[in-house]
Amino acid sequence: MTTLNFEITVSCPKTDDPNGETRGLIKIGDQECAKISIVGATEEVIKFDVDLEDGDHTLTIEHNFTPDPHSALVVEKIIMDEIDIGVLAYNGAYTPIYPEPWYSDEVAEGRPPKKQIGNGEDGSSCLFMGWEGQYDLKFSTPLYEWLLENI
Repeated sequence: MTTLNFEITVSCPKTDDPNGETRGLIKIGDQECAKISIVGATEEVIKFDVDLEDGDHTLTIEHNFTPDPHSALVVEKIIMDEIDIGVLAYNGAYTPIYPEPWYSDEVAEGRPPKKQIGNGEDGSSCLFMGWEGQYDLKFSTPLYEWLLENI
């Protein structure tokens, strides 16, 4: 078993309500590690440690609530064991939950939104969660082996 320490910086770059709270959750697999609560257009650094067996894992950052249509949850930085994973974060995928009737209207107009954004194909778009939904990044431990394989 390995203990990894995480430092994840998230922000809400814009909001109509300076007192509005953008909320979310950070998990590794099924284990809840931290809650996200950002009031107004600010940034928050969330730190936590988690014990993991060697093998495959998924870091999930959920965007559960946003106060207004101009708000978003943005993953600014992911640090694992004091290593900023940088562009490796772009290998994650964001799965938005599109609101109705907007989604149905877009599909009817022939502009179906992507079901998933990222997987190394959409630049940093997977780190900008404008709609509620979740970002998933697959990684493995031992962490240093995963980093060497993916750099």
